[in-house]
Amino acid sequence: MKQVNVLLVKDVPKLGKAGDIVKVRWGYAKNYLIPKGFALEATPSVIKHWENQRKMKELSLKRKKGKMERVAKRLSGERLLFVLKTNEEGKPFGSVSVKDIADKLREMGYDVDRSQVLLEEGITEFGTHEVEVKLHPEVTAKIKVKVEPEE
Repeated sequence: MKQVNVLLVKDVPKLGKAGDIVKVRWGYAKNYLIPKGFALEATPSVIKHWENQRKMKELSLKRKKGKMERVAKRLSGERLLFVLKTNEEGKPFGSVSVKDIADKLREMGYDVDRSQVLLEEGITEFGTHEVEVKLHPEVTAKIKVKVEPEE
């Protein structure tokens, strides 16, 4: 059976990760991996092009990481204030959600998506809480979120 080397473009379970060069049967490559966009035939020009793409991506990530570290320093000093209504027992009515925090940060000029706010569940107690915001795979900022009762 003829085998061929392919460069994986995407992660393929039980075969390898993107960027790996693996040897597979020709039929598997021709009929599944290549048409579905999981792999390319590993010719010298394809490998060289992939390496160049990878280097450019790494450089871009380094630049972005540096930028995000500067944003994280500014963001770490921020304090968000939320005022919630109280119920008869004096407890908060409702909670401060990930969306609320992301919206408030966007109002303040930060480009933050709700998926970047690391909060298991909404804040349901009064007081000051520390919340992490993941700006980059290697950069997180901690902000203070203060929840007060409505007067």
